[in-house]
Amino acid sequence: MKKILLFLLLTLQIASCQNHNSNNKKMNEPQYEWGIAVNTPIGYPIRFYAAMVGGTPIVGELYTEKEEPDWGNAFGYESTSMDKLPKSVDMVWLSYKEDCFYRLKTAIDYEKIAKLFREGFNQRVPNGEVRHKTYDTIVVGIAPGGVVVFWAGNGYKKITEIGRYQAEKIDLKEPPGLDSHERLIFSKEDREEVLNSDLTIPKAVREANKNKPIPFGLWDSYRDHQYQWFPVYEIPNGKIGDVNYRYWNGEAGATLYTDFASYMGKVDFFYLEEPIQKRPLFKELVIWYKAENGEKYLAEVSFDWEAVVAAYQKVFRKEADKVMAHLDIRVNRNNTYLTFQLIGDNGKQTFLEPKTLEISKFTEEDVIPPTPFE
Repeated sequence: MKKILLFLLLTLQIASCQNHNSNNKKMNEPQYEWGIAVNTPIGYPIRFYAAMVGGTPIVGELYTEKEEPDWGNAFGYESTSMDKLPKSVDMVWLSYKEDCFYRLKTAIDYEKIAKLFREGFNQRVPNGEVRHKTYDTIVVGIAPGGVVVFWAGNGYKKITEIGRYQAEKIDLKEPPGLDSHERLIFSKEDREEVLNSDLTIPKAVREANKNKPIPFGLWDSYRDHQYQWFPVYEIPNGKIGDVNYRYWNGEAGATLYTDFASYMGKVDFFYLEEPIQKRPLFKELVIWYKAENGEKYLAEVSFDWEAVVAAYQKVFRKEADKVMAHLDIRVNRNNTYLTFQLIGDNGKQTFLEPKTLEISKFTEEDVIPPTPFE
């Protein structure tokens, strides 16, 4: 009964926040088919006591991730419905690893959300065609320390950050009248079971984190390490295909091969011609390309966080706002390896070693349709 009353209270609070505009303006607000997904870093499960995103409750309770991507993933969303986009949130949850409760009650960036949903994006669909789509998920990311990040998402190939928010630690006591299931969130036995179960935290992760402090601030650092840089793809006597990318801050997207331009007039150097801007650091890359030998290849790359940060700091040093750099990504002529060289306009440069790299040849019969480039 207590949880039901809290849900009603949250609904009334959020409805009150959303009623500050005139009725006429509200009537003009568009509706979209959208749902909610919840992300937690691997090894840091949480349980909601109650949560509302706009006027939509988060129905699930226990949330945990056991594999990548665990930060910026719009899969696994709860049921979608046609509704207005959220303007505020009110959420209370237990952080199992920290053994404490948090609450986030705040307005969120409705204007940015509305702009993202309204403008949408172009995406290649499985049959190879490019179609205009829009977002269908509000992704809620909850990290240790009460860090909350919201993204607009569609699957895990298109994720755009909405904003970062800070929850407050609260002292939540068990109210009387709860049934056995509702009492789980206050149970010490349940906490021990969750923290030591392979169903919630993989054994390898538990062992790796054993006796280590919680890395507070890590998820903020994923957002904070942004520099003025851009990638350049070098395919000797070849052609670039689509490129899927994922940043460490959880954002993800794709660059279609038709959007690439020649870099510095070189026909086998490709980049996205756009204004220079700060961007996060690569976590993963998937590159389709056609090599000099006429064959088509797929390169899948991942990067280690500490290694990529060290490389960028070596080039940018303490002049992040003054330096501009490009990451030269070069395919060797045997199509067995990629090199990654970060080159700054300050004369500094360094090579970045990938964590994993796999290059494979593909054909028209592959399960994943190849990029339809000549």
